Amino acid sequence: MDPEESVVRRPAAEDSFRPEENAEKRRTLKLEICFDGLPFSGWQVQPSQPGTRTVQGEIENAVRAVTGEPSVVLGCGRTDAGVSALRQVATFRTCSGIPAEKLLLALNANLPPEIRILSAGEVPSEFHPIADVARKRYRYLLSDARPPFPFLKDRVWFTRQRLDFSRMREAARFLLGTHDFASFQTAGSPRSTSVRTIYAADLARHAVPSIWAQRRKEGIAEPEIISIEVEADGFLYNMVRAIAGTLAHFGSRRPGFEEPARMKQIIESKSRDLAGPTAPAHGLYMLDALYSDSGIR
Repeated sequence: MDPEESVVRRPAAEDSFRPEENAEKRRTLKLEICFDGLPFSGWQVQPSQPGTRTVQGEIENAVRAVTGEPSVVLGCGRTDAGVSALRQVATFRTCSGIPAEKLLLALNANLPPEIRILSAGEVPSEFHPIADVARKRYRYLLSDARPPFPFLKDRVWFTRQRLDFSRMREAARFLLGTHDFASFQTAGSPRSTSVRTIYAADLARHAVPSIWAQRRKEGIAEPEIISIEVEADGFLYNMVRAIAGTLAHFGSRRPGFEEPARMKQIIESKSRDLAGPTAPAHGLYMLDALYSDSGIR
C-alpha cells in the first residue's frame, strides 16, 4: 500500500521459499523491473482481495510458471495504485538451476506487457532489497499546459494554475538536508521516526517529445513538462506526492505560499495541514534504488 516507502524489516515470508532440506540449493536472484502502474492496484499482493491485479502478484505468477516453485518476490518499495517504476529492485529465492540470462527471457515471456524485467542476476543470500538500500530516487511529472496534452493525461499531473518554475525551484532548496518531514507524511501512517535526509531535490523543464509535437501557430509555445526528482535515504507515506503538491502551490502563488522561504517554516512546523495537497498518483515514478554500501546497485 505504500507509495514511496516500506518499513525496513525482514518479512517472515521470505524465509518460506523452500523446505530446509533444500537450503543448500537455494539461489537469491535480484531483478530490476520497469512497470506501468496504471492497470494495477499497486505493487503489493492483497490476500484479502483475491483477483486484484498487483505487480508483485504478476511477477510471482511468472516465477511459479517458469521455476515450478512458489516464491515471494520482495521489492525494495511498495508503490500505490497508479504509481509506475523505471527501476524497481526485487529479489526471490529459488532452487531452480535455470541460468539468470535464460530466466530473464522466460519471465518476460510470462509477464503482461505492462511489466518488463530489465535484468536478472544472482546475488549473495544475505542481500536484502529493503534493509540494504542506501538511497532511493523518485520522479514526479506535472505540467501547466493549456489545454492539457491528451497523450500524457495519465502520465503527468496537469495543474489548474500556471506555474512559476523559478519559484518552485527556489522553494525546493529548503528540502535539502536532514529534517523531520512530518509535514509531508499522510496522516495515519506511523513510523518510528519521520526524520529523513534528502540529498537532491532537482527540478527541470522538458519539451513534449517531438514525435508528439503539434503544429502550432506563431507565438503559441509548445507545452512543457516539469520534473521533480527527489533522492533520499528513505521516504514517508506519500512524501514525494506531498512535496510535489506543495511545490505546485508555490508555483501558482497560492495564499500562504507566496514566498519560497515559507517552505522552511512548513518543514519546521511538522504539520501536514500547512503543506500543499497530495499530488495524484499517476504522476509519480520510482526512478532508482542505490545499494552503494553493499556494492550492489
